[in-house]
Amino acid sequence: MNGYFFYLHNTASIFGNRNFKGWGRKRSGRFASLCKKVFGGHTILFEDGFIRSLGLGVDGSPSFSIVEDDIGIYYDATVPSKLENLLNGYDFKADEALMKTTHKAMRLIREHHISKYNHAPYVDEVFRWKHGLDEEKKRVLIVAQTAGDASLEYGLAGKFTTVEMITDALRENPGTDVYLKVHPDVLTGKKKSDISLGEIPPECRIIDEDVNPISLMEHFDTVYTKTSGMGMEALILGKEVHTYGMPFYAGWGLTHDKLSCQRRKRKLKTEELFAAAYILYIRYYNPYRKHPSDILDMIEEIVRHR
Repeated sequence: MNGYFFYLHNTASIFGNRNFKGWGRKRSGRFASLCKKVFGGHTILFEDGFIRSLGLGVDGSPSFSIVEDDIGIYYDATVPSKLENLLNGYDFKADEALMKTTHKAMRLIREHHISKYNHAPYVDEVFRWKHGLDEEKKRVLIVAQTAGDASLEYGLAGKFTTVEMITDALRENPGTDVYLKVHPDVLTGKKKSDISLGEIPPECRIIDEDVNPISLMEHFDTVYTKTSGMGMEALILGKEVHTYGMPFYAGWGLTHDKLSCQRRKRKLKTEELFAAAYILYIRYYNPYRKHPSDILDMIEEIVRHR
C-alpha cells in the first residue's frame, strides 16, 4: 500500500494529474477518495447506469451505461453527489428538448419493459395463475436486496430490517395481498439475500423466480423497498413507493420515506427525477455497435437484441 501511495504521489507531482479514479464505494473508490484527502486534487467515481445491460453484470453481460461522478456517488446519501446537485438545481422547465426525450424514453421503458437488466422473462399467464396475480385485487410488493449491498450501507438502510418492512406493509395494508421479491443475483447463487426464508412471515407470499421487474410491478399498486432501483422503476410506472433508506429517488416529494435528507430541498415531478438520473447523469455507449450512444438508441438496441 505504501508503495502504491508513493507511485501515485510521484505521478501526480510529475504530470500534475490529481484525478484519482475508482469504482463507487468499493475498495478502488474508497482508495481514490483517500488519495484525494492525502494529495489533494479530484476524485471521479464510476458506477453502472440505471439501465445496464441485456444480462446480469455478474455474468459478464456488456454494459450500455456508466456513471462518472466527481462529487460523490448517487447511492451514498451521507454526502452530496453530482446527481443530487442536478436534482436540486437543474432548470428542467427551460430544457424542452431534454423533457421531450424524457417523456419518450419513459414511454418506451413502460412499453418494452426495460429494466436495469433485461434477460428475465415477462410475467405470463402461468406465472399469474401460480402467484394469484390473475385476480382483481390490490397488491403490495416488497423488494428484498442482496446482503452487503453498498446501497444499503451508504443509503442509510441499516436503520431498518427487511422483517420490519414486511411487518409495516402487512399492518398498513389490511386485506391486501403482500408479496416479497427475491433479488436475481440471489437466485443465481452469486450473492446472499438481506433476509432469510425463515424470517419471512407466512402471510407474505414469496416470488423466487427471476422475472422482468417492470412486467411484475404492473400487477402491484404499492412497492416497499430499502434502496432498490426497482423503487425508481415503480415511480416510472406510477406506483406508490415506500422507502426504508435514502435512495437517490427519495426525499423529493415522490415517495413515502422513513428517513429525510436536509440537502434535498426541492419537490420534483417523476419526469424531472428521470431526466436527471437517466439522461443528464449517465454516459451511454453501445457495446454491440461500438459507438457512443444515448438513452433512446440504447432502448432500441436492447429491444432489437431481445
